[in-house]
Amino acid sequence: MKLSFEHEFQQKIMTQCFQEPVEIKTVGDVNKWRMAWMQELKSWHSPYKLIIDARQLTIAPEPEVHEALTRMFKFFEGLFLKSAIAFTDSESQLVGLPCEVVKTFEDAQLKAGVRGLRNPNAPVDFRASIQIQNHFPQHVIEVSFSEDVDIKTKEQVLILKSKLTNNLMQWHSKWSLLIDCSRFTIAKDLDSEWQSMTKFLSGFFMKACVGYSPKVEQTDYPFKCFRARHKAVAGLEAEGMFMGNDAHCRTAKPK
Repeated sequence: MKLSFEHEFQQKIMTQCFQEPVEIKTVGDVNKWRMAWMQELKSWHSPYKLIIDARQLTIAPEPEVHEALTRMFKFFEGLFLKSAIAFTDSESQLVGLPCEVVKTFEDAQLKAGVRGLRNPNAPVDFRASIQIQNHFPQHVIEVSFSEDVDIKTKEQVLILKSKLTNNLMQWHSKWSLLIDCSRFTIAKDLDSEWQSMTKFLSGFFMKACVGYSPKVEQTDYPFKCFRARHKAVAGLEAEGMFMGNDAHCRTAKPK
């Protein structure tokens, strides 16, 4: 079961997406969904609404499956789930799913009361490719990408900023940003947009921004970038006392 999650902490929305065809045909399948959902609740400490991208989900007609789904949703209502809305091209696929079903993602956003509806033409895949890990003991937020990303527009920078800002709802201390550049490049003419983003994040207690594993075709980045992750981490630990084979960077001071 390939199920992805996105958390909009500011608007208190969790989005679940079935990324490949899935048929819930046994109570065991329901339990797999439940376990994946439970894992994501570690990030939540308040009531939330759920949007389910169910375009690749099918519910089998067996009564025991429908009963298990009803029990699962009742269980999560006891863990701060306020409401759930699924969207799919064919509502007949979801008979037995104990929540409201609509036709499109935009309809689901409206039903959930999302402010500032996501533009259907926005690069949703880019947002989904941004992966964020919180290393709370080390006071580090680490960003990586699930696929090759080439930031060429201001809108993409704003999407990254939005996702980082959303993630900061979990933070209550100073932090540093660590970026895995192995699948990431950014156009040079976006330097000012990047610096604007980092200035904004500095107002939310970001101390430093460094990267590691630069792509060969990207000769420089708008932040300090190291050849290896352990060098970048060491640089953060030393609070700027960088050592080792660091990559050239546009913000580096001239020698």
